[in-house]
Amino acid sequence: MGAALCVLACVFSAHGQEQFGMAHGNYAGVDAAALNPARLAGQWPYASIRLIGADLFVWNNLVALSGKDHTLVGEVRDGMSGTSGDIVLRGSLRSDVKRGSVLAQLAGPAFSLSLGKGTVSAGVRARSLTSLSGISPELGRFIFHGLGYDPQHGVRYRDEGTRALTAAWSEVNVSYARILWSEGFALISAGASLRYQQAHFGGALALDVLDYTVHDTARATIHELGGSFGYSSPASNAGRGWGADLGVQYERTMEEVDRYLPHHASTGCRPMPYRYRIGLSLLDLGGNYFKGAIGGHVEMGSTIIADHDAVDLDGAEGLDSLLGTVVNWERADRFNIGNPTAVAMQYDQRVIDRVYVACDLVQQISSRHGTRLRRPNSIAITPRFDTRWFEASVPIVVHEYGFSRPSVGLMLRFSDVLIGSDHILPFLTRPNVSGADLYFRVRITLARSPFCKGKRKSGARHESGSTEALPCIIPGE
Repeated sequence: MGAALCVLACVFSAHGQEQFGMAHGNYAGVDAAALNPARLAGQWPYASIRLIGADLFVWNNLVALSGKDHTLVGEVRDGMSGTSGDIVLRGSLRSDVKRGSVLAQLAGPAFSLSLGKGTVSAGVRARSLTSLSGISPELGRFIFHGLGYDPQHGVRYRDEGTRALTAAWSEVNVSYARILWSEGFALISAGASLRYQQAHFGGALALDVLDYTVHDTARATIHELGGSFGYSSPASNAGRGWGADLGVQYERTMEEVDRYLPHHASTGCRPMPYRYRIGLSLLDLGGNYFKGAIGGHVEMGSTIIADHDAVDLDGAEGLDSLLGTVVNWERADRFNIGNPTAVAMQYDQRVIDRVYVACDLVQQISSRHGTRLRRPNSIAITPRFDTRWFEASVPIVVHEYGFSRPSVGLMLRFSDVLIGSDHILPFLTRPNVSGADLYFRVRITLARSPFCKGKRKSGARHESGSTEALPCIIPGE
């Protein structure tokens, strides 16, 4: 059991993140579809090519890194010299359940191309996500202190809906978005993304009920245990699956759009300025199916463990062997892990020219009794300054509705090179470090279509129907 708690402790280390600092940029190109695929419709660049990118976010509400020098830069330096800080409990544990997830992503080559009212996009990326949910504060203390934690000895605890899930996969993504309605000062767009996923690794521990008592430093009793377990060894093709995103968007423009056609000479070849835009999206539908796995379903009644320190799981095979001693153990060689599905809402308001404030809400919708990866709930407010050659944003993010612990970030884009963090303070200050976030992108942006280059005077502004507006034919329009 001690080994199992160590596994949970390793999983219970982080929360995923949405990279809010770059999500609303008008020149984000293919990366704008991360929160809503409808954002691609009418994109400000004619074409955007992502060369490379990476995302990593770490956060938790159980433990923090503490030491003489608490900045992450100092911690890395001290760690190399063998004097890294200590792990400490992060404040008092509230009565709510603890959750966590960690997201690491390698964003490979991708592109988005405007074709008038429609925009196409395609790309590849690799993702790794681990999530944990349904952990009570009492189990959290056992995770941190070990089963020898005396204040909780002799007390019977019952946890329901405890989930520890992990998966890694590569995916090929194809997206299409289109302006469906353009009249007066209103633009309505819709978009969809479809992904083929090839899984490389997966693991799931889903406990519907865990009723237990730790009596002392050696003895423990499991009164009731019910749930399922699945593990697939790392491989290039451990499984496969599908994923999808759906989204719609409404824009209130600053000019009439009855004859608006993006990147078309007849409308001046300029991006359409907006007062505000509102979006609604459904993210990460689908999942991965793993074959040739180790796992099954278990149900058992009261079991006494004479020495929990002597229980050695020795990996997934050891856990399978241990559960195999239980009478009601049904083995299976396949299992599913769902993608981290969520509903997201976006609002982006123009304040003055080039200055905007965006608001986001991401609400996960995975069931507490399934094997779907859990995306963390997030609320963000992000002011930004946005031009073709420079962009700066300051995301303020609340995770899991913990309004007393917001994170503050900074994102800077210099032309086509972007680096940012939605939680930058650990790099700069010295409080207890409970998380960090970092992401970057390198792109190539083609702001104007070849149909528009050289078609208008520098600085001139052409209205629809003027004699200076030159015809431009785009196939399919």
